Amino acid sequence: MRAVVAFLAVLTVTPSLAAGTVEAGSGSEAPGAVTVTGSGPVTTAIVVEVLETGQGPDGRVEKRFVEARRLKAGEEVYYTIRVTNPGKTPVEDVVVTKRLPFGVDYIRGSAAGPACDVEFSTDGGNAFEARPKSGEYTHVRWTFGHPLAPGATALLRFRAIFR
Repeated sequence: MRAVVAFLAVLTVTPSLAAGTVEAGSGSEAPGAVTVTGSGPVTTAIVVEVLETGQGPDGRVEKRFVEARRLKAGEEVYYTIRVTNPGKTPVEDVVVTKRLPFGVDYIRGSAAGPACDVEFSTDGGNAFEARPKSGEYTHVRWTFGHPLAPGATALLRFRAIFR
């Protein structure tokens, strides 16, 4: 089953990439290696895409995001983590940690999130820094600067190169 969500382009979400509900504060790791902590429950979903370039019906070059199904070495991959507060009260102290998938190299400077501090680990998630001096990144962590409002969704993003 496929669901299509509109956001600046067409994002395809498949059940295999959705992570389901995680009780924030439990430190539970959801499928897709996302860990969420905070003062209440949130849901997370991971969307993994590539940017496809083609020719539109009018001859213009069109770019669109499509589900990353098969990757080639050197291909750029776009990751989006949708963090939603399904509750009726704000979720405070939200921290989302994403283990980088095997076989990808994080593109420095590409991680972003609304009012978030972004940090990285090079040691398997034991320690995090805003700008590690050396080493291959193993995890990305977003610390929300504000509570996640009831019904709100925050989009956390980063890019990587498939090896």
